[in-house]
Amino acid sequence: MTLTPELCHAARILAHIDREALAHESGLAEDKIAEFENGTAEFGEASRDKLKATLEALGVVFLPEEKEGGVGIRLKFTESETRRILNWEGEGGRVNQDDVV
Repeated sequence: MTLTPELCHAARILAHIDREALAHESGLAEDKIAEFENGTAEFGEASRDKLKATLEALGVVFLPEEKEGGVGIRLKFTESETRRILNWEGEGGRVNQDDVV
């Protein structure tokens, strides 16, 4: 599944992460992410894969296109679980990697 500008923007909003934090987490430039989301710049496959992997690490699940509907996104966690995780992560600062599945 190819990460589109629309999916990137929607996934970032769903994961409650701003462009600055996504840039930091992914290692990509914040202004390039903004241009990609706005459709004014194109990312190569490696950069798209890096963005997608970063968003997935933040709990976003990308749903492939189906016969009855288009592509989509959802959170890996329930709203309650997400709230608890955000509270835990806020206690000790920003977390880098974890093995939550």
